[in-house]
Amino acid sequence: MSKIKYSKYPLVYPLPAALVGAIVDNKVNYETLGDCGIVSVYPPVLYISSNKSHHTNKGILKNKCFSVNIPSVDLLDKVDYCGIVTGKKVDKSNVFKIYYGNNKDIPLIEECPINIACKVKETIDIYNMKVFFGDIIETYVNENCFTDGHIDTLKINPLIYCMDNLYWTIGKSVGKGFNSGKNYNDIIKNMDRR
Repeated sequence: MSKIKYSKYPLVYPLPAALVGAIVDNKVNYETLGDCGIVSVYPPVLYISSNKSHHTNKGILKNKCFSVNIPSVDLLDKVDYCGIVTGKKVDKSNVFKIYYGNNKDIPLIEECPINIACKVKETIDIYNMKVFFGDIIETYVNENCFTDGHIDTLKINPLIYCMDNLYWTIGKSVGKGFNSGKNYNDIIKNMDRR
């Protein structure tokens, strides 16, 4: 197989579309981000990377907290809208139903199947981006997104945004973590016996 050299581009797939929430100037604001991910599972820490010009950053910096809300596919229009318009000019506080967990400075989105409340652990600047590392203090998952007591990804139906500037859905499961690799190990063992 031949490879085509592509420009320096962070082709890391897939990433969920995320709605980041904060209170800015006493008003709830949400921005849509594709730059969000896990830093640590134990203890639970995630990151968001937001352009320095984004309005939501002002609230995160002031209150030292934010939410990450993982939307389902049916919220596509609202998710994209929150990425198109700025809270500097448009009041986005009525786009979603808002609720709060134990921290009244962290707005969560009722319609999103997953809501994660974070306290800022550290902030760094990288080029034109402000990167926030957040200690996860609470995570909420809709009751209807469980199967046999476990979170069911298909029921969450997360909206995925990729570098091709398209939104995507997820497909079926093709393997199990910390288990599928055993098949490869068995193949190697059988080859050694020949």
